[in-house]
Order: sequence, then C-alpha cells, then structure tokens
Amino acid sequence: MGRILIVGLDGATWSLLEPWARMGRMPALAALMDRGAWGTLRSTIPPLTLPAWSSFMTGRNPGAHGVFAFRRLSPGRYETAGLASAADLRAPTLWDIAGRAGKQVGVISVPPSYPLRPVNGFVVGCMLTPPGEPFTYPPELAEELGDYDIDLPAPRGLKRGDADYRERGLPYLEGLLRQTRQRTAATRVLMRRAWDLLCVVYYAPDRIQHYFWPELTGADGDPDVRRALDANYVALDEALGNLVAAAGPDTTVIVVSDHGFGTKPERAFHLNRWLAQHGFLHERPFWRLRRRFIRRLVSASRRAFYDTPDRMVDMARTRAWAQTLEPGTSGIWVNVAGRYPLGCVPEGREYEAVRDDIIDGLERASDAGGRRVFTQVRRREETYRGPYVAEAPDIVAVCDPRFGVIYESVRRDLRARSLFGPFQELGFTGTHDAAGIYLFAGPEIRAAGRQGEYPIESIAPTALHLLGLPVPRGMEGRIFSSLMDPDFLRLHPPRVSDELEDETGSATGWKSAEDEARIAAHLRSLGYVE
Repeated sequence: MGRILIVGLDGATWSLLEPWARMGRMPALAALMDRGAWGTLRSTIPPLTLPAWSSFMTGRNPGAHGVFAFRRLSPGRYETAGLASAADLRAPTLWDIAGRAGKQVGVISVPPSYPLRPVNGFVVGCMLTPPGEPFTYPPELAEELGDYDIDLPAPRGLKRGDADYRERGLPYLEGLLRQTRQRTAATRVLMRRAWDLLCVVYYAPDRIQHYFWPELTGADGDPDVRRALDANYVALDEALGNLVAAAGPDTTVIVVSDHGFGTKPERAFHLNRWLAQHGFLHERPFWRLRRRFIRRLVSASRRAFYDTPDRMVDMARTRAWAQTLEPGTSGIWVNVAGRYPLGCVPEGREYEAVRDDIIDGLERASDAGGRRVFTQVRRREETYRGPYVAEAPDIVAVCDPRFGVIYESVRRDLRARSLFGPFQELGFTGTHDAAGIYLFAGPEIRAAGRQGEYPIESIAPTALHLLGLPVPRGMEGRIFSSLMDPDFLRLHPPRVSDELEDETGSATGWKSAEDEARIAAHLRSLGYVE
C-alpha cells in the first residue's frame, strides 16, 4: 500500500473550482480531476468548520463525536458552556487509529487540533491555538518551521461600497496569499520526515469567499481586488501541484473541503420572535421601556451588563428558545423540567407535544411571497446518531438558502418588531452550504471523472482502507469503493475491526480564561460564534 496525502481546502466548492479548472486557471487541480474521481462531499449539520472537520477525521456524525459547533452546547444551563476544542472530540481520529497501527502521520493545521494531542508522527496546531502557546508536537518542530501564521485576523464588517473597502480588503488578501505560500513551504519541510499519511488544511478559500463572493462569481468589482483574488487561487493551485509532486506518483491524493459555499441569504428570519409570537417564549413586561431608560442613564461601557437575554425573557414561563449554530442552521431548546433550573415542560407527552407544535409551525413558516423559510426541521434524534445526541438542541432547523438566522439571536430577534429583516452579518457576501468537495487520484483510483455524492464521514474509513488497515466498526461513512480500481478491491476487500475504542477528550481544554477569550474574539470576527 502507498502513502496518502490529504489536502484540505476550507470551504472549497465545485461551483467555483470546476469552471476555473476547465478554463485553465487551476491546472494542477485540472490534472488531478482528469486522472481521478471527484464529486460533492455532503457536510455535517450544521455545515461548519469544527463539527465538519471533526467528522472528517473520525468518520462519525456530531452525535457520535460530540462536537456540534464552535461553542460547547449546554443542555441543562442557560448560559454558554464556552468554546469547543480538540478536548471535546470524544472519538478516536484517523490519526489515532493509523498511528496505533504503526503508520507515521502528519497533521498540519486541521481543526480541531488544540490542545495538541500526541500522535505517531507530528502535529502543527490549528486556528484554535492561543497566541504564545506551543503549536507543534513534538515541540522542537517549531524551530524547523520558523515563521508560521496559523490564522489571520479578519476584516470584521468589510463591505463592498464602503470607503475603506480597498484599504482594508487588499491587505487581508495579501496576508492570506502570504499564509498560503508559507503553509506550502512548511508542509514541504515536514514532508522530508517519514510519513504514511499526511494532511494539511488551507484556510484561505473560506476566508476569501465570506467577504468577496460577488467578485468571485461575477465580472464586476475593483480590478486590484480581482487581481489579488486571482493570485490567491493561483497560489492554492500551485500548492496543490507542489505537494502532489513532492509526494510522488505512488501516493494517493485526496482533496477535500469541510463544507461548500454560496451567496449570502437574502433575508434574516427572527426565530425567537416567531417563538414569542406563538407562545413558546415569554418576554418580560416592559423590557423595552427599561432598556430605553438604561441607554439614557448608564454609560456605554456598562450597558452590556443590563442588556442581557435574562432581562428580556421570563425563563420560568418560556417553553422554548432558539440559538444560532451557524447562519443557515438554528437549534431550538425546550425548557425541560428537571433538566434546566427553571424548566417548565414536563418530560414525556408534553415535551413531545411542544416539539411537534414547533416543528409543524416552522415547517409551514414562509414569507409574504409564500417562500418556505426552512428546508428541514427535525428532532435531534432524527438529525444525529450516537452517544452524545442528548447534548444537541431538541430541534434542529436548516434554512432555505434564501433565508438565514442571526447571531446573538435572543437579543437581536426580540429587538426586531417583525419576523423578517435584512441579512447583514459582518458584511459577509458568501456563506456556508452543505455541498463540499472530494477528489481522489492515485494508483488505486479509477479515472472516473465526476461521481455521486458521499458524506464527509466517508473520508476517514476510505483513507484507512487505502492504507491497508481495517475500519473500526464505529465509523459510519461508507468507503468510496465506486472510485477504486476493481482489481485493487478484489485483492484488498474492506476489513472491519471490532477493537475497543477508548473515549478521548475531556470537559476542559483551555489553559486559561484569557486564552479562551482571545480565541473567542478571533472566531467572533470570523462570524463563527456570537
């Protein structure tokens, strides 16, 4: 069996890459497409970086590995439980399993990989790594890499048409270009070490597509911005060609994204306002009047102390409230008695009746033009499978692409007087969707061109099979067998392992509140947390 090189392109979508490859703008990608097999990789619910890459590396859905969003979900408490990290990933990873089987592995900036977990090989930290913290395993690896930018501050609120659009946008694009080239150089350095399985993730596509989607999909836009965008995707294509050449012809190459991308929603749907209008959420009387007085009497620096959801919502009478998981996905929590301090919905028949009523109502929710807001509204046990389903929201609602939900959802939803409003999150022009990418090329892969859709959970078991290793029975994704050479499959039929798997992860992970706060601020600027 040969080696495997996995190149992750965060947020990559065939809607951009396929035409660019066909017209010669990305020749390295086109060459892999011509000699391999590729198609749509279905992301997790929500289609979000942390749960999606977690499913990629464990072969399991969020209900089986425990990472549902960038924040820990907190059934049993009304306030947030803090940021999720690699410590919350409670399933063995591809790196763990291959390493235990004697394979040398390399993991470069694949989220979540903070706090660092030792492997049989090496790890370079991800976007969750606090500044100043060790970011490599083993530690001395950092000296080999020299300057290494894990991630860049985002230009929060960058908007087309603003006077500072070029002034703020161009330096950001230049920084992303530098980061991509730097990551490629670092990966080339690390490829000199022994490895059987190596994975590197590039963040640039996701960052670019959030802010510059119209320039990527249309002919208009500032010429200097468009040139900077072209340079970034040229660098990503050069990175792909460079790494594939360095890996050698006997290496199987897998190109993958955690989710896809599309244009931002047209309108925001204020889900907590809907819950209030339908009697599930109870607002405190006169909270708007109190807020008006506070804004007049309290300094701006202290207003946040008074302007909190608990001062707006009577939780003792509230049966359900919503929380945005990402701009296309909302979680609805039911205030269950015995689960929450002020729970008022008894378990059993009444709990199910509340869920039925919310699901029925949201499935019918539509705008004045009759357009349905949600494509999918399901109970958590219908959305997820595994030992951690009870940590998920009681109901998960997925928006139609024309609609979105907003962060700080309780406060902002209730301030809104109507159910619908403009979607203006952080100035984003592009948002995540579930249609990611996969591409396989190598000695055991057929030159089959475009193939059918697979779930992101299929990558890990397929990689193990291509390494000649059995697949743990706990992995859910089916192997990409339709892409493989029939002779290879005949000689190497998939094997299943019944080995016991230790639960990994813990409830902690952040060394200090300051570290967590710094990463939270960074993720907030990227539009990933409230």
